[in-house]
Amino acid sequence: MPEIPRTLIVVGGGVIGVEYTCMFATLGVRVILVEKRPRLLEFADAEMVEALSYHLRDSRVTLRLNEEVESVEESAGGAVVANLMSRKKISGDALLYAVGRSGNVDELNLAAAGIEADNRGRIPVDADFRTKQPNIFAVGDVIGFPSLASVSMEQGRIAAGRAFGIPLQSNPENYPYGIYTIPEISFIGRTEEQLTNDDVPYEVGVAYYREIARGQIRGDTTGRLKLIFHRESHKLLGVHIIGEGASELLHIGQAVMILGGKVDYFVDTVFNYPTLAECYKAAAFNGLNKLSRF
Repeated sequence: MPEIPRTLIVVGGGVIGVEYTCMFATLGVRVILVEKRPRLLEFADAEMVEALSYHLRDSRVTLRLNEEVESVEESAGGAVVANLMSRKKISGDALLYAVGRSGNVDELNLAAAGIEADNRGRIPVDADFRTKQPNIFAVGDVIGFPSLASVSMEQGRIAAGRAFGIPLQSNPENYPYGIYTIPEISFIGRTEEQLTNDDVPYEVGVAYYREIARGQIRGDTTGRLKLIFHRESHKLLGVHIIGEGASELLHIGQAVMILGGKVDYFVDTVFNYPTLAECYKAAAFNGLNKLSRF
């Protein structure tokens, strides 16, 4: 781009759209984010997304949820106009279209190998990442969700092992997610919505960065860490974080969860002071103290 626009329309409230919205808003651009679904990042924890949405609005971002772009045109003055299905019109200096990704397969001549991609260029694979041709494997963005660099590397490792008959194991349910918005969002495990739908009895413990010494030093008033655990067994079921360094901080909870640990671990463990890792201890106390009321 030759210059930073004064106003920007972003179409798409997925990971890419929201990340770019945050970046441009931080640069002082007035951003209008259009998303056809009722909330952003619908696969993430609702509380974390609500906190991000509040932060976006506080950064003067306009959220147009439940809205869909019908057409885009350029005005006589060089501005971009987005015509919405609801008959509304939105004007900006530029428009970023970020509604999903398509596999870059046009030049691969897949038909010669007996492989077909869907209408978005994604190649179907089985649990071992084999295509319909058992000696050909596919991994990464070209097979679709979650399209994360870290997961793509793991998929490649597993596929290589399968190709050579090496019994490698990996559980997609334990893959962490890092969304580089401002502030960051990172999570692993189940959400409250998923556990509620599956009738799993759970409790939640939350710690806020602003209550932790390191958070106060950083001046981070948005950050929070949520632990979700089974009410009866205390087994850790999910870790959800929003705030500076969330994608790094998550790995502590990831290790405990994958090893089958309980939320009690965080109460019985001493963390360096002052660090954001202390949020785990504060969140664990918060959650376990709720159980003592019953």
